Amino acid sequence: MTVADAVPALLRRVELLEIAARRNVAALRSGDFATTFRGSGLVFHESRKYVPGEPARRIDWNVTARLREPYVRVHLEERQRDVFVALDVSPSMHAGSQAKTKLELGVELAATLAVSAADAGDRVGHVLFADRALGESRPRAGRVQLFRLLKALLEGTGPWRRPVPESDPRAAIHAVQRQRGRRFVVFLISDFIDHNVPEDLKYLQARHDVTLLHVYDPLELEPAADLVFRGSSPEGEPFAAPLVAGETGGLEEMRRFLAAASGRHGCDFASVSTAEPVAGALGKLFWRKSNRRAR
Repeated sequence: MTVADAVPALLRRVELLEIAARRNVAALRSGDFATTFRGSGLVFHESRKYVPGEPARRIDWNVTARLREPYVRVHLEERQRDVFVALDVSPSMHAGSQAKTKLELGVELAATLAVSAADAGDRVGHVLFADRALGESRPRAGRVQLFRLLKALLEGTGPWRRPVPESDPRAAIHAVQRQRGRRFVVFLISDFIDHNVPEDLKYLQARHDVTLLHVYDPLELEPAADLVFRGSSPEGEPFAAPLVAGETGGLEEMRRFLAAASGRHGCDFASVSTAEPVAGALGKLFWRKSNRRAR
């Protein structure tokens, strides 16, 4: 394929990825993304009378003392957020027995989150990582940034070549930490095949809103024979990736591990199968986060 042919083909793939992402966004309940994650700051709006059942931390003690009845402080949330999607592109992510590989699922998740955030008026950035950060962009707003991000997801997830880099989530964590300034909403997308959730995550969660998105293929969590997934790049170049059945133990074992790691670091997490619709999985995640925030 010549360069003249490759450019229109890439643009078409970006267009198709955005169409798929917008279809997922439309399937989510209206406002799910916009109301689930806090902005980077709160601005005082007014004081009003206390309603029984409200948290005591909201009480405006100065007004309460002056008027001799309880009042609470009301804040307006700073709506625009900075959203990072961090996607693992290491070799194990290229495996899959379903219609999608784990990497293709990860790209769709990242694209759906990016489109959701952009539609909510947020700034969006990305990190692609394996043993190191392979590509990144600082969160920016606007249509041009969304196009660049979707293009980067497609260009940066091609077939891998040996020597094979291993996955190291610390690469994504450190890439986000290098971006100084505002608080970020961070989605870390990986198969966590090596049960690798580094302690560095606690430093990221201390300042930012972090969610671990575990992508998996149903077959790799079943006791079956080891397989090799074979496929080809958009340019027609063949490649193969190992699918090691049972390597990570059972699905419940992996979920227990991730739940424990997430709880230890104060993060959210969700497991998403390559056989599962993206919109349904994200809808469940947003619903859980909304319920916890309401409490």
